[in-house]
Amino acid sequence: MNRVIKNKRSFFIIIGVFFILFVSYRIFTSIFQEYEDLSQSVINNVLSDETYKFKSLKSNKTNVRQGPSLEHDILWTYQKRNLPIEVLEDIQGWSRIRDYEAKTGWIKNTLISANRTAIVEPWNIKDKNSHFSEIYQNNDKKKLEMRLQSGVIVKVLECDGKQCKLKVSDREGWINQDLIFGVYQGEIIFIKD
Repeated sequence: MNRVIKNKRSFFIIIGVFFILFVSYRIFTSIFQEYEDLSQSVINNVLSDETYKFKSLKSNKTNVRQGPSLEHDILWTYQKRNLPIEVLEDIQGWSRIRDYEAKTGWIKNTLISANRTAIVEPWNIKDKNSHFSEIYQNNDKKKLEMRLQSGVIVKVLECDGKQCKLKVSDREGWINQDLIFGVYQGEIIFIKD
């Protein structure tokens, strides 16, 4: 009888040890996977940040502050989602940005999207005369697709260094790169959907 009890006790001890080893293994692999995912995420962020510094606003209402914290005063508030901004520096979850009017301030990174957008001829927005930019069906500029008024925000699909392919609603077309704010002159972009 004692021998049966000792065997049961040994059996439960062995099962317990195996259970602890199994749980430890699962925890270790889970932690290692999280670390690997985090490392890869950091590497990807560094690469994408080196590739470009233009990003866009995620929200319809975005406060721009004097410094990189909520304690700093609000300088102004953007009321436009997808507005392109240039990220000048990134400090502890905050980005110092510049907009198409060359105004600078700080925005929390959670309000910034990596989506590439552009604004058509923003320097002509305040002009009393309407300005329209020609958007062509192809980059050979043979067939006109549409005309866009200054200030229209578009999605950037690709740029060849001289022209960019844009999307507005369900229409696409090409525009000279120097007619938009949201890409650098000579910048080549290919975004996979």
